Amino acid sequence: MKLKKYIGVLVSVCMLATFAGCYEPLDITDGEMDMVAEYAAGVLIKHGTQATDTLLDREEQEKVWAELATPTPRPTLAPNTEKEETTPSAGEEDTPDDTGKPTPTVMPDNTELTMQDLTELMGKDEFFFRYAGHETTMLYQGNGGLFAVAEDGKKLVVLKFEITNQSGTGATLSLNKGASKDFVYTLRIGSKTIRPSLTLLDEDFYTSYTATYKPGETKTCVLVFECEKDVATDSMNLTVLRNISGKEDSVLLKIK
Repeated sequence: MKLKKYIGVLVSVCMLATFAGCYEPLDITDGEMDMVAEYAAGVLIKHGTQATDTLLDREEQEKVWAELATPTPRPTLAPNTEKEETTPSAGEEDTPDDTGKPTPTVMPDNTELTMQDLTELMGKDEFFFRYAGHETTMLYQGNGGLFAVAEDGKKLVVLKFEITNQSGTGATLSLNKGASKDFVYTLRIGSKTIRPSLTLLDEDFYTSYTATYKPGETKTCVLVFECEKDVATDSMNLTVLRNISGKEDSVLLKIK
């Protein structure tokens, strides 16, 4: 009988909670509501067949609610102390070519510095040597009525040089005097290598050249090469090699 009374009270409380939205709210304090809830829970625990005694006292309830209300702290990510690898920009590193091909050597232009190198190589302190251009011809007319003619099926490549007496007095320039050849000239045309021709030209400084210069005077001298008529001459290089007492030195000139 007592059990039925408790169940009746519990059913009444549940019905009030269910239909609370349809009627005016009950005038009940928070403390009274806690008492009702605890009473109902105790009845269920006492008379239920599968319930376990898990009702918490007031202090334990407040502790559980406080833990639930406390936000779980988020883990703090440690900064990445490892040094990031960066991809170098173009031009920052001097790396070998991926193809494995050697880097081509840049041919020097005929700058003032190159002409100074040529002058020092010639070893004539009073004179300055300067490359002045070239011409391709079948017949070259020299000074004093002398000329040079190409053989049949061939042509002449005439390299011109300006030689200036830079001293304050008259001076004589002698090159390749007699049979002794202190200088070797090699013209490279494409894949062909050519040595200069021997001529009777007065201004040919490959053939025992000797001339007297006034102070500051400039004269034009030449080197004459003979090659096949169909050889292209748009890319040529001249090597001037000096060999005195076994000591060699050279200068490379771009012919253009």
